Amino acid sequence: MASSRRVPLKAAMTAVPLSSHTYLASLPSDHCLGFAVHGGLLASAVLDAVRQHFSTTLKRYDQPHTFDLHLIFLRPAVAGKAIVEIKDTKPGTSTSATHISLGQNGKECVVGYALNMNFQMAKGLSYPTQYALNPPPPPADTAKLANNTDPHWVSYTYPYHPVSPIKASTHLRYVVPIKGPLHPSISDVWLTPIHAEDAFTNEMLGTVIDFWPRMVENYHSDSPYSISGIAARGLCTMQGSPAEDISRQTPEYMYPTVSISLEIKKVLPPAGVKWLFMRARAKEIKNGRMDAEVVILDEDFELVALSHQVSFMVKSIESPGMRPRQNDEKL
Repeated sequence: MASSRRVPLKAAMTAVPLSSHTYLASLPSDHCLGFAVHGGLLASAVLDAVRQHFSTTLKRYDQPHTFDLHLIFLRPAVAGKAIVEIKDTKPGTSTSATHISLGQNGKECVVGYALNMNFQMAKGLSYPTQYALNPPPPPADTAKLANNTDPHWVSYTYPYHPVSPIKASTHLRYVVPIKGPLHPSISDVWLTPIHAEDAFTNEMLGTVIDFWPRMVENYHSDSPYSISGIAARGLCTMQGSPAEDISRQTPEYMYPTVSISLEIKKVLPPAGVKWLFMRARAKEIKNGRMDAEVVILDEDFELVALSHQVSFMVKSIESPGMRPRQNDEKL
């Protein structure tokens, strides 16, 4: 029987220490796409395990901040227990490298490396680059975004249902340009959590970077998962005429993540922030494979993080994440 229990992002991504190098992640079913746990949540669980590892086992190095993360997704993880194992690959005085593995049932689901440092101790050459998004997104006022009165943006939250194949997407509110994407290969979105206890921290960036509306959908403007489709549904809701409930519909395509690289540029407040802007842009969508360059900015449009991702594009009926699979993980 499907569970109606909702688990906030902060609780869903928290890893519990089992030993000096082993951590337990309890992955909730309401953070799944199909039967597979959302890849972004797995990245956040890994980041949280690394955070705890550097506050305990490697505390003497005083490097609490992960600034570089590289993950490869080998197979889907399903709801339930998962084990995160960390190896101290190369501890150092200024940066340290750790190897991470997240697994279930004796098989690795995610593997990768994290690099840690202390942002407060960082020093060296610095130069202004005058970096800016091109083309620029519409102007935004987060106070108006919060009450859905910004003239350039409209918000939408995917409806939740216990058997929805897109449950993971229902934990955030999407705010998208009313006029649609600047180009089909670009997805611009402001994100804010729907749970009052959630706020975006550095560890939660693993989840955020994987929540952009897939650009493939933008090439089908009637898709409810495209920027234009989200905007249309948001406008309908705002005008008191909610669009058709799609919570139990299976999308035609799924986009399993192959790999994620994340570079974190700044430390977010310990309590987190409520709003982040994200631009995802594809350079090539070809032969069932898509790249994405993702830029994360804060309310002041200061750079928070960069990401590069590789995804497959597969029919939902062919996606491994849409097939039920038993989790027999034992502690």
